[in-house]
Amino acid sequence: MVDPGVKEGRILSSPYQPFPALLISNYKSTKGIICGSLSQDYFYHNFEVGHEDGKAYLRIFSSFKSIEKRKISPGETVFDEFFIGETDHADDINKIFDNYNVVLREFLKNNCGSGLTNRHTLIWDSWNDGIFRDVSEKMLIEEAKAVKKFFPNVEWFQLDDGYSSYCEKDVTFDAQGLGVAYAGENGIDQEKFPYGLKSYTEKIKALGLKPAIWIGGFCPVKSKIYKEHPEWFIDYMFRLDWAQPLDVSQKEVREYMCRAIDFLVKESGFEGIKHDFWSYAFEERHYFLINHDKSGYEYRKWWATEMRARLPDYGYLQACCDIGSGNPFLGEYFNNYRFGDDICSGSWTSIETTVFWGVAALTTHTGDLIVPNSDSIAILSTLNDDDFMFIVNFQIISRSIAEIAGQFSKVEENNKRLKILQRATKYLNNGENVYFAKYDYRKKGKNLPRIIYINSAFDAPDNNFITVGVFNGTDRTETISFSNRDVGLSEGIHITEYIWQNKKEEKDTYIFELRPHQSLLFKIEKKCILKGNKKIQ
Repeated sequence: MVDPGVKEGRILSSPYQPFPALLISNYKSTKGIICGSLSQDYFYHNFEVGHEDGKAYLRIFSSFKSIEKRKISPGETVFDEFFIGETDHADDINKIFDNYNVVLREFLKNNCGSGLTNRHTLIWDSWNDGIFRDVSEKMLIEEAKAVKKFFPNVEWFQLDDGYSSYCEKDVTFDAQGLGVAYAGENGIDQEKFPYGLKSYTEKIKALGLKPAIWIGGFCPVKSKIYKEHPEWFIDYMFRLDWAQPLDVSQKEVREYMCRAIDFLVKESGFEGIKHDFWSYAFEERHYFLINHDKSGYEYRKWWATEMRARLPDYGYLQACCDIGSGNPFLGEYFNNYRFGDDICSGSWTSIETTVFWGVAALTTHTGDLIVPNSDSIAILSTLNDDDFMFIVNFQIISRSIAEIAGQFSKVEENNKRLKILQRATKYLNNGENVYFAKYDYRKKGKNLPRIIYINSAFDAPDNNFITVGVFNGTDRTETISFSNRDVGLSEGIHITEYIWQNKKEEKDTYIFELRPHQSLLFKIEKKCILKGNKKIQ
C-alpha cells in the first residue's frame, strides 16, 4: 500500500528516502550496471527505464527536490557528482552495490551516524506497546525507574507524541509536533505536565537518563499555528488533509522553526530528537516551495544543521517518516533511521512489512554510516509466542535494536518475555553488516529471507562466532536447509549453540522443519573441529 501521489513518476523520485543507487540487469544474468549518487548537496537522481524500437533504454535525470527550477545568483556554482559502474554480482543481494559503496565513502563527509550514539545503548520510547498518547509526567517518571531497573543499557528516555494541548486522544491522525512551540507553555498539556517540560526533563536527568522528544514536521489544520498562519504552509492536500507541512522556503517559517527547536531543546532541556513526518518539505518530487532560491535537499541540510547546532555532541537525531532505506547521506546529521513499520501493539502484518523493508535497507551495507532502526522491541502481549520470537530474532540478527517500549512498571520480574528482552538487549552492535544466505531476491511474490547471519556473536564482542537466524515467514510448515559454507564458514563440523534452547550440537549441515512464523537463533564457532575424519587442531 502506497500513499496517493507517491508511486507515480520516475524511479527514485519518491519522497521516501531511498538508497540513492539503481541496478540495471537481467534476471538471467549476474552482470549489471550500477547508477548512484555521490552527492546530495543540490540534486537528486531519478530514472526512466524501458524498451523502445526493440532496444532497452536508461534515461538519467538530475533534478531538484520540491522545486522545478532553481535561481542561480551571480558567481554561484552548483555541481553534481554521479557514479556509473558495473557489477558481476547482480544476482547476489549481499554484493550488488559493493563497488559503488567503495567509491561513495570517498565522497561522504564526516557522518554523525558513524559515531557511537545509538550503536550500543537503547532508547526507551513512549509510543509503542499500547501506550500511544496516554502519557504524563507521573507515568513517565514511574516508567523511567522501571527501565533503569530492568534495562541498564537504556541511555535515552524518549517522550513521543501526546504532550501537546492540541492533541485529541480519539483522533488517529492528529499528530502534533513543531506547531506546539507556537503557543509556548500553553501548547503543552498542563494536566499531563503540570510543572512544564523543563521540570520533567530535569527529573529524567536526575534518574541518570537522557531525555529525548518526538516532533512532527506536519502541523494539524486545526492547530493554532495553521489557523493563524495558513500562508506558512504547503498545499499538500493531494496526499492528506488532516495536516500540512511548513514551507521552509519562507524566511518567517525558518525563523519560527528555529524558535520551536530552541523552546524544546534549549528551554525545555531535551537532548535527542525523533523527527517524524520530517521529510515532506525536503524530499518531494512535486514543485510546491514558494521560493526557488534553494532545492529541497539544500533546505534539508539547513534544517538538520540547525537542529544539530542546538543538541549536545552526544545527542541524537532520528529520521522517521517518510520511511528511509539506508540513505547514507542522511548520516551526515542523523544517527539512526526508522526502516520498519510501526510495531504499535504488535501484529503479524507489521512484522512482515518490517522484514520486507529491512531487506532493502540492510543489504545496502550503510550501517556504519547511519544506524538502522527496526522500531521498538517490546513485550507485545497481543502476539502469540512464534510471532513474538520472530520479530525479536529478526531485530537481533538485523543489528537494528535501537529502541525498546512498554510499561515495564506493570511487568512482573519473572515474566518470560521480559527475560527474553533483557537477554536480547544486553549487548548491542547496531549497524553491523548483515548477510542473507540462499536468498533469491528476484523471486516473485512474497519472499521473506529464510537465513540471515552476522559475522560475530550476537551477545558479546566476540568474532570467533557467527550468529544465524532461520525464519519461516510463510503460513505453512517449511523445511529449511543449509550448510556451513552457505554462511561463510569452512566445510566440516562446527560447534553450534542454540540461543533460546540452551543446547549445543556439532554440525556440518542444518535441516529444520519450522511451523508457520517459527524462527531459530544460534551461534556457530568459526573454528572447524572436524573435516572429514580428520580432527582439526
